[in-house]
Amino acid sequence: MPQLDIVSYFPQFFWFCIFFTSFYLTLITHYLPKLTRIFAARQQSQTNPQHASNELQDLTKNTQTLFSQSIQSTKDQCATHFQDTQNFLKMRTDVFNTHTNQAFQKYQTKKIMLNQTVKNTIHQLQTVLPITTSTPQYVDQAKTNQLLAQYLLNKMNPTKHKTK
Repeated sequence: MPQLDIVSYFPQFFWFCIFFTSFYLTLITHYLPKLTRIFAARQQSQTNPQHASNELQDLTKNTQTLFSQSIQSTKDQCATHFQDTQNFLKMRTDVFNTHTNQAFQKYQTKKIMLNQTVKNTIHQLQTVLPITTSTPQYVDQAKTNQLLAQYLLNKMNPTKHKTK
């Protein structure tokens, strides 16, 4: 059997001792004190139930007190954050409204100035150009037909009407 080989026996024994010694010390220093406290508390609660009940009630009251204080502080913080947010939004809304009103006023003034410019231009054009009537003048149909016929005859016989 290779486990009992004389050449490898001492290193195996050495590491076995190191491992289990460190394991034993860890159990004694860390885990056993916690287990003894748990066993002692369990033993005390079994021997004196009235004392355990009082401790449980005290623990319940303390937990409820801490919980209610935590809830109240959370409510207060939420209220302050909400108020800060409202103030910030009000400030931003006021700034936005002032900028919007300024832009609207500029737009209105430019619109009025453009309207005045158009009116002035139309007035100047009316003074420079003659006024034309928009109603059509009466056209003599017979005279128009006569002029058209004469034009066509001139086009067809260009030599006949030449002047010397």
